[in-house]
Amino acid sequence: MEKAELLTELEKATDKAATFAIQRGFPIPITRKSTMIGNLFVEKNKDNFYDVVSLDRTVLYKDISVFDVAVIVAQRYGSGDSATIRQVLELEGKFSKHHTDMIYYLHCMKGAKKRQDNERLAILEDKFHMAEIQAKDTKDKITIFKRSK
Repeated sequence: MEKAELLTELEKATDKAATFAIQRGFPIPITRKSTMIGNLFVEKNKDNFYDVVSLDRTVLYKDISVFDVAVIVAQRYGSGDSATIRQVLELEGKFSKHHTDMIYYLHCMKGAKKRQDNERLAILEDKFHMAEIQAKDTKDKITIFKRSK
């Protein structure tokens, strides 16, 4: 097989694989801040959240804090599954709350440690671990909706 024929075959295979990935809604990285999913884009905005954007640059969903959630929303939007989108966005809200709680408890723990308030530190550590468990549980529920290759 000549070099030109080999390049033509490689181009056909690449085009076929890219078309398949786009049709199935697999994430295809475009730039550092943009990923194509079907006919939608997941883009990082100036506040470091993710937006789901259509081809005509219309923002469909904005300020999603977890990339995997933005991917699921884009995949399900393409298939018209709005019930799943609502569920996933609710779970993302719960995850964000637990994550924020963890950050708050860490901040309070530093203060309690500085003041050597061991009772308060123990209470805050327990609260931190509970928030961590709830965040992990919520993240696991979110991954159920993720499509695999």
